Amino acid sequence: MDNVVRLRARLVIPVATSTIADGVVTIRNGSIAEVAACSDRDGVLDLGNVAILPGLVNAHTHLEFSDLARPLGHSGAPLVDWIRDVIAQRVDRGDERRVEAAIQAGLDECVRTGTTTIGEIATDGWRGVSPYRAAVRATAFRELRGMSPERVETARAAAEEHLAEDGRRSWRPGLSPHAPYSVADALVDEAVALSASRGAPLAMHLAESLEEIEFMRTRGGAFRTLLDDLRAWHAAALAPECAPIDYLRRLAGASRALVVHGNYLDAESLEFLAAHAERMALVYCPRTHAYFGHPVHPAAELLRRGGVVALGTDSRASNPDLDMWAELRFAAQHHPDLRPQDVLQMATLGGAKALGLAESIGSLLGGRRADLTVVATTGRAIGDVEQLVASDDTRVVATIVDGALRFVDRDWGETLGEQARRWIAPSM
Repeated sequence: MDNVVRLRARLVIPVATSTIADGVVTIRNGSIAEVAACSDRDGVLDLGNVAILPGLVNAHTHLEFSDLARPLGHSGAPLVDWIRDVIAQRVDRGDERRVEAAIQAGLDECVRTGTTTIGEIATDGWRGVSPYRAAVRATAFRELRGMSPERVETARAAAEEHLAEDGRRSWRPGLSPHAPYSVADALVDEAVALSASRGAPLAMHLAESLEEIEFMRTRGGAFRTLLDDLRAWHAAALAPECAPIDYLRRLAGASRALVVHGNYLDAESLEFLAAHAERMALVYCPRTHAYFGHPVHPAAELLRRGGVVALGTDSRASNPDLDMWAELRFAAQHHPDLRPQDVLQMATLGGAKALGLAESIGSLLGGRRADLTVVATTGRAIGDVEQLVASDDTRVVATIVDGALRFVDRDWGETLGEQARRWIAPSM
């Protein structure tokens, strides 16, 4: 017997098609059956003064830091200084069970704030956690680091082991050669080859800071000092000099590549990403970007060129929380060249495209999985998309994955009619 639910909202925002005032989303057996204007109220659960939109996609997380009460370091600190704080934090936390608890707490926070899909940079603690318990779709990009031949071989083995989990876990495996200052050229090439042969997505931090650009160009500067201090510098591991475009050309060989941050990508690099938009995307983390005091992010310029941009929160090591609605609101309020409509698209369909999941999530279209985020405003009627995204009083009140409620705001739930209350009651 089919399980059918019809949800009515003041505003339905499919993202891929026009916004519908007084719309209904029909869910059948965990998939979207229809999205249309409300013409018949029979069997409809009226959610009231809310907007229904595609489940939010957080394309870049480091959930291992989800137990931090505040970001590490201080706002405006050089990235290298912050990395030293990250290294110290990893040493101090010790027990892997603490890491697992932090990851699970992060997954739970994601669901509470409207996220239905994540792109997680996975470290060793990930394997002890079940994303199924937190009801998110997860692509777990195994973090790979190493300059020396021995470290490269260890990372390669870890990558193989991680990819072997495909089909046996509730998450999808991917690979993440960490960054130009932490990964030998040979390891990047190995990760790209594995991505291509196994059909696994790949993510890499690139052009995150000016110090990184200097390191690529000269093999000196603050990152060279950091590597020397860690006894991790191996001159033979890297080409004498390079630029972000050189990494992009290599990453283009992957099955799918997410370029994380990209704060200092030049015009040539942006044009390259746009030309490879079918399998490459840029991930913009607005509040982390602001925390380090970078200049205006090139997200709007890449969109103008036809590229794909996704949004991510990064981690609590550089962000006060993992709230994707707060993230997209911040971008809409603070990025001078991004429209609220652009930001919402980046947080939904853009993220789905980046992860290679746009045929199943990221928009409200018939046949897509019923991953929905429901948002409400305080004390006024839901307006248009621009008002909804940029307003300080918009909040997530429900998160739905595969047609099942995973989070409900209790106060909001108690304002609904009897039929709708009965539907949400098991989740309150």
